[in-house]
Formats: sequence, structure tokens, C-alpha cells
Amino acid sequence: MFWPSELSRQEAELSIIPKLIETQDQFIAILSVDMSSLEGLFQIVNSSNMSANLFLKHLLVLADFGGEMLQRLNSQFNSIFPLGQLDYLWNTQNYNYSFRVLPVLGQLNNTKLGISGKKLLVNQPLSELHKDIIAVVLFSGSSIDEKTAEILAKCEIGNYIGLPDKLQKFIKQRYMG
Repeated sequence: MFWPSELSRQEAELSIIPKLIETQDQFIAILSVDMSSLEGLFQIVNSSNMSANLFLKHLLVLADFGGEMLQRLNSQFNSIFPLGQLDYLWNTQNYNYSFRVLPVLGQLNNTKLGISGKKLLVNQPLSELHKDIIAVVLFSGSSIDEKTAEILAKCEIGNYIGLPDKLQKFIKQRYMG
């Protein structure tokens, strides 16, 4: 209660690490399912025991996409996605995702997404905002727009959906590299 705010924030962030480790296999299992669309992934997340905010936190950690990047994405949204959609290549096919709520008014941060500290321990259903961020983190690195792909190059996890062996290797490289 009397800790400086920075120390309180660090303590809250550290307390989520065990939760991420505990649920990593479940997260990998969700991404290992072979699916043909982003909507299919949303259905799997909805029907799994993993909360949407916890699933999103795993993705953001894996893509090294922190709070500063979320804020930058929101403030620069119209220059990154001028048509309000993400056109991307996945499994040799072109796909399109139309953003539902991005950009949001005010700041886009971990608290708004329910992924900061203790908020992560409260199960949240998949919201339209969660879906938008999941789409960005999974497929922006595979954007057909070269500028978008370059800016969000680390957002390439979607390339490993349905490929458990490659997914495991990718995750190990990210966490150890």
C-alpha cells in the first residue's frame, strides 16, 4: 500500500509470469489447431478454458509487443492501416480483416485490454478490441502492404497456426533469443 507506484507496477507484472508459464501449454494447443480463418481462431479461443485477455497477453509477450507499441499503434493507426483493414497473406492465400473498433479514443494500454497485473487474473470474454489486437499481432508482419509489414515485422505468429512443431521451435527461439 505504501510502495512507490513503479514498484507496485513491477510487482504486479512479476505476479503474472507464473500464470503465463502455467498456461503456456494451453496457449500452444490453441494455436496448434489447424484452422482456415481468423474467425475460426476466435471460436476456439471462445470455447477454450483460457480467457481472452490471457490468450492476448501470451501473444503480446511472444511478439514482444508492449504497452508503448500498443499506444503507438493506436495513435498512428490511420497511417499504418489507411483503409481500416489488414490485408495479409496466410497459407499462400490473401485474407482481409476489417478492424472493428481500432483506433480507440484515449489511450490503448494494458489496462484497457485487461492484461495488466491483477486484471489478467480476471477472466474476460473475447471483445471486439481483443479481436482487433489479436489480428494485428498474428498477421501484420504478413501484411500485403510492405510499410505495414515492415513496421510490425515481429507480428508474424499467424504463420505458425496449425503447425505445432514449427510453433514450438518459434516459441523457443523467441523466449531464448
